[in-house]
Amino acid sequence: MLPGRVELCWMGFVRGCVAGLAGDTRTKVASMVNDRRLTWQATSALLCPLLYLALGNVLSGGQPKIASDIAPDEKIQASIHRIIMAKDDDDKEARAEKVKLDSLARKSPEILAPQLIYYKMHVKTEQEGLRSLGMMACFTKTWDSELRSGLISLLETRDGKIYTEVCTWLNNIDVGSRIDAESKLMSYRETLLGRKEAPPRGLVGYVYEVSPRRDLLLFGEIYSEKPKFGDFPRDLVWSDHVITTVKWRLLNRFLQEGDLEKAQKELDTLSKHKGWYARRYVVETMRQTPKLGTPEITERLKKDANPLVADPAKLIE
Repeated sequence: MLPGRVELCWMGFVRGCVAGLAGDTRTKVASMVNDRRLTWQATSALLCPLLYLALGNVLSGGQPKIASDIAPDEKIQASIHRIIMAKDDDDKEARAEKVKLDSLARKSPEILAPQLIYYKMHVKTEQEGLRSLGMMACFTKTWDSELRSGLISLLETRDGKIYTEVCTWLNNIDVGSRIDAESKLMSYRETLLGRKEAPPRGLVGYVYEVSPRRDLLLFGEIYSEKPKFGDFPRDLVWSDHVITTVKWRLLNRFLQEGDLEKAQKELDTLSKHKGWYARRYVVETMRQTPKLGTPEITERLKKDANPLVADPAKLIE
């Protein structure tokens, strides 16, 4: 049995690793981690191989990733390092630095967020890498973490490595806690509503990775004539219901005659929808469940005039 505080830190570390896994795998593994019936020993035994994969270069001693879009602030970087390398829980100097960063996270998350990302991408040792995951868990442990607003703008980076790292941190906020991840996507509604004339590419990519079905409905409401929180277009609700039902039956081997055709009919209709968000939903659905797609739909989406649809469509296998 681990002491309470140590066990909490370990589970925070585990969740940090899980957040770095791929979409479907992450969702399944996260549900295992959140199962209170599993002891920390059982969780560790089940997830060790996946945790090793998620740690990547840090554990293998590889070269640190370069955060080219972020300029380090020497003072903040020193504070983060002091916290990371604290001697123990009673290290008063480290605790004082943590209080400062907690305050900065609340008042100026747009300043702290890039510095945390920069630090984590430049860790040089295994110990520093492991502790940086604990730091990530600490700053992203609640669904309403102030750090989210500071991370959102970083999604628009041209650096793919920074983008991946930022997604990992946001996943820790949106998927790591017990509140439904799909529901937490509503936290991005105001940002997306305010930018609907020019949707931020990075944020769009992130939210569609978390939950295409929730985004179909969320964007449907945002682009309606009179946007009203939670008032989703009924035709989109029905289309998603049909498609999601078939996906469930396919996954659980309950597929019935005519199911694939029903789902493909809905996807075909949505692939011609006037809203780019509906067509993007089709792209993500076909990427996740290739059996639901058709060559005709795929070619149509690859030629879409909107890059938010066409670019990811070109990744459909």
